Amino acid sequence: MSSKLMLALFVTAILMTSIVAVSIPVASALTSRTNFNDNHYTSFYPGGPRICGDHICAPGEFDKMQQALTQAQMKGKGGNTTPSTPTTTVTNTNATTTMPSTNATTTMPSMSVCQTVKTTLTNAAVSSTVIAKVMADLGCS
Repeated sequence: MSSKLMLALFVTAILMTSIVAVSIPVASALTSRTNFNDNHYTSFYPGGPRICGDHICAPGEFDKMQQALTQAQMKGKGGNTTPSTPTTTVTNTNATTTMPSTNATTTMPSMSVCQTVKTTLTNAAVSSTVIAKVMADLGCS
């Protein structure tokens, strides 16, 4: 009798499992795709839409971006863009002198700064060649 009971429990368990499996909806982590275009669009690889920075270019935007990039890279390299030569005004305790500068605006230190640096280096027992080099780098005469 116990074997018939065991068989009945086994059949009942199989039937219940089948009913539960049919009634519960299937869950799937996969989503169906409709677009199978797996191209990687960057500004480096040709083909596909043009990329302007962090977005897809509007019509005509890519050409304008390329022209602006070329102009920025060529600035100061010749052509119709010419670098300007700034002038530097140097003020010390004695007089004001204006002299041309090569690439950047620089100011020479006043004579009191030059004298203080020279005195400090001399008191620190720095060699005269190093002092001369530091003074020349500072623009002190």
